[in-house]
Amino acid sequence: MVKRRWLMSAALCLGMAIPAWAQDGATSPDPDAEAKAITELTRQQGGLRPPEQMALSFEHLDLSLKAFPDAKRIEGDATLTLRATASIPVLILDLYPKFTIAGIYLNGRKLPADSYTNPEGQLRVALAKPLPRDSVSKVRIVYSGTPPLAKRPPWEGGTTWTKTPSGEPWVDTSLWGGGCDMLFPCIDHPTRKAAFVDEHYTVPKGLMAPGNGSFVSKSDSRDGKWTTWNWRARSPHTYGIVLNVGPYKVMEGDYKSRFGNVIPMRFYYLPGEETKAAELFSEFPMALDFFESQIGPYPWADQKMGVVRVPFSGLENQTLNGYSIDYTKTMFGFDPLMHHEFSHEWFANQLSNANYDDLWLHEGIGSYMQPLLGKYLNGDMDYMALLKSQRAGIRNEKPLVSGEERSEKWVYADPTGPRGDIYPKGSWVMHTLRNLIGDDAFYEVIRRVVYGRPDPKPGNFEPQFGTSRGFMDTVNRVTGKDYDWFFNVYLYKAAVPRLESSRDGAVLRLHWATPDNLRFPMPVDVSIDGKDVTLPMADGTGEVAVPVSATIVLDPHAKILRQSDAIDHYQAWQAKQPKTGTRR
Repeated sequence: MVKRRWLMSAALCLGMAIPAWAQDGATSPDPDAEAKAITELTRQQGGLRPPEQMALSFEHLDLSLKAFPDAKRIEGDATLTLRATASIPVLILDLYPKFTIAGIYLNGRKLPADSYTNPEGQLRVALAKPLPRDSVSKVRIVYSGTPPLAKRPPWEGGTTWTKTPSGEPWVDTSLWGGGCDMLFPCIDHPTRKAAFVDEHYTVPKGLMAPGNGSFVSKSDSRDGKWTTWNWRARSPHTYGIVLNVGPYKVMEGDYKSRFGNVIPMRFYYLPGEETKAAELFSEFPMALDFFESQIGPYPWADQKMGVVRVPFSGLENQTLNGYSIDYTKTMFGFDPLMHHEFSHEWFANQLSNANYDDLWLHEGIGSYMQPLLGKYLNGDMDYMALLKSQRAGIRNEKPLVSGEERSEKWVYADPTGPRGDIYPKGSWVMHTLRNLIGDDAFYEVIRRVVYGRPDPKPGNFEPQFGTSRGFMDTVNRVTGKDYDWFFNVYLYKAAVPRLESSRDGAVLRLHWATPDNLRFPMPVDVSIDGKDVTLPMADGTGEVAVPVSATIVLDPHAKILRQSDAIDHYQAWQAKQPKTGTRR
């Protein structure tokens, strides 16, 4: 997803207009504060969870939602198939507490109302006897009410009830910044996504409800007032299940993959946008070709590549990425929002972080795909221009990774974590790593981390859960070397290395200064009157003979993420500028 600082740094390079609410220090208008208020438990996404929850494997979700756009209300009927990996004395799920629960059924038997409580959004169901280890249970929850209104979608998620430009109902749900429990009962932890999901979305006749995964069927009610849209999805992320409603039209096509399969492409757009929609749709095959040539098979080829027009910002809803900006044109030849969100089909939906502390795996690697796309389309100039834009947004206020179990809010929304740095700094970590270990090793690492194997083909891989430690181990295994020193500095420390230099007559001396004097044997290229020399820097220092009058450029090809006086001065100047919503 595109967050505030990533948006700002991208805007500097792409020429996008920056709305006032997206800028540091500004807040969005908030006329519905009460309807947007949620409890701390509902707001928590990931992080430490009760052991009773974490001892449940989510096998299947059957979700029926009926949307009443005029009333901003839903009626829900959700059946969760759960496998106990240990004896479970009490059933604990997550569900927005302002929903009215009409009934809870365990394996077909309705439970008494006094056997469950949900005051803060942690739904606790008392059991007559513990669920045995390895047992499979079906929990059905019937509920209704108004989901929390999106506070600042998708950064602070929820449901948006609005109108299309022609005045028809337009509903969007973004579950980031609050999680799945804002829409349906679930276990709001990234490792507890359902293996399969069946979605049944009932909406007023004449409206469409695109869903995750594959289209199954649709049917009209007997009175002709409602249409139910049925979808089936495989392993959607906990925040990647969405309810979208609108008078959508569908642009359809098929992509013949280099791996021999055919991938359905679908764009759900608004009437009146046909020309612009067709231009964006023309980028779908290019996006698929880029990712499949660089990374590997599209993970959801058996379902679809899907994009849906939404009113506010983008989100990586699995096989149904949200698209909101007004069909932006850039000098790089691709739509920045569509391509960033599409990168998450690999880095979020196929490779999901097992702990939000490792969120840079989603956003950092996903952000690096845009410079690589620029190179794929137009060569080195675009690659470096996009990287330079990202470099201007790196703040280095907190480490990318803490090494603890963290919630999404701790990592991004609170001042405790790295916040927006997970985007550009994560991207630059990948750029530096690629230059360090070489393309062959780099792309093998990515394939192994994303697919769990180096030779992915359609049908031979499963969704993966990743960690920073697992990523580091994969780098070491593929290269046959210990690169922990690299990650110890770039992931676990806030400040980036500083390359200090001095000239003593005809000798140039270099030294890596790192946080806590950590070991950092990063080789450095030096341009001496236009000729490159590489210093190994095995002990963090190096020297080379240079003519007294020589022109010296350190790291002339910008291979390394390091401290920059120019960037520091630019950021200090930028912080003093008036914050406006005008184009930069």
